[in-house]
Amino acid sequence: MSLIHDNKIPDFKTWYPVVSSTNYSAFKLDYQVINTIITEHHQHQLDAVSHEISHFETVIDGINHIHQQLVAKKDKIIQSMNLHKRLVSALWHLPTEVLSQIFAHCLPVEHRLSPASKAVPMLLTRICRRWREVAVNMPSLWQRLYVGKDWQRAAFCYESWLKRSRGRPLSLELQCHENNWTELRSLLQPHINRVSSLSLDFYQNVPQLEVTITDFLALEELTISLDWSDSAARMVQSISQPPCTLRSLTVTGVFFNMEYSSTFNPAWARLTNIQIDLDDPSAFPQLLRLCPSLSSLTISTSFTAMKALEPFTHTQLQSLRIDFDDLYDDDAEYLNLFDTLSLPNLRALEVLDIYSWPHEEFKAFLTRSKCPLESLTFDFEMSITDEQRAEYVALIPSLKVLVLSDMDYSLH
Repeated sequence: MSLIHDNKIPDFKTWYPVVSSTNYSAFKLDYQVINTIITEHHQHQLDAVSHEISHFETVIDGINHIHQQLVAKKDKIIQSMNLHKRLVSALWHLPTEVLSQIFAHCLPVEHRLSPASKAVPMLLTRICRRWREVAVNMPSLWQRLYVGKDWQRAAFCYESWLKRSRGRPLSLELQCHENNWTELRSLLQPHINRVSSLSLDFYQNVPQLEVTITDFLALEELTISLDWSDSAARMVQSISQPPCTLRSLTVTGVFFNMEYSSTFNPAWARLTNIQIDLDDPSAFPQLLRLCPSLSSLTISTSFTAMKALEPFTHTQLQSLRIDFDDLYDDDAEYLNLFDTLSLPNLRALEVLDIYSWPHEEFKAFLTRSKCPLESLTFDFEMSITDEQRAEYVALIPSLKVLVLSDMDYSLH
């Protein structure tokens, strides 16, 4: 009879005690009888129980297998239901033009785009066949591309990405390292005349790196990010001959030495936007003279007293942002940045982190420039008094926004 189906628990006791604390010396042991109990009686019971366990393990395995099959069947039914629901969903019947507009609005604004990314546009190619066809045939989704350090492992993917842009202007961000400029150029060469925006990130010290941008004939925006100074001179020289199409230049991570200005070609005269770190305050007026078409300028420098400047007027500059880098010395009171400068077209001025503000010189600058200033921002430790603020408002009737550190004043 099966031990499992027998409600009565078998009697495993013998007249020999089996308690570990028993004093066996008090008993007369018959070893032959004990061996008979083990080999015939208990072994038979053990074999029967083991057989039952094996039987029910087989049954349990069968049940588990059936359960897995039912779960898989359930998942397939749910998947089929969802697919059929999609057939009647408006989303899957949107015209290609509408779907394209939706895809265009899905592009992240600042997120780096690359074939390795799990974001749009690569994500759109993995949803369904129709979405992939629409996305692949939208050149506007493939105009931006980040090329990282290990791009050569997936060179085909990068080439396919660039081909999908189909003649559209390209915005590229390249990570440059260990003299890989030649390899990067080989990737870009078929598309070099379509690069309108180029960002070069140098994260390692590569003093022998030769970078030329002269033949980027459609280049309008150039950004260079450095984290070392050993090759600053070489890098400055490499961008001193930009294509004549360049309009915007940003250089961060190293001070820009204007002593190389003699090598600058007339293309600098066409620049309209510059963001740059200057190593010498006297480079500021040099930069203005070199770039008469500037409409927006952001500079960071350690401004100290400069030699007397000749009067100079820049007629195109509309936005000026100056970040004074750690100016905490006695020369601050002699700051003559605004002494002879006139900016008659200035509309927005932002001054950051200056220790001592030349209030009277700045009033003279405003009077001399007669600029239609609309926004004035002061963000530094020195306080602007209410009297000084009132003087600025009186001198600038066009002023709409005045920001003093953490306080905003809306004047209209």
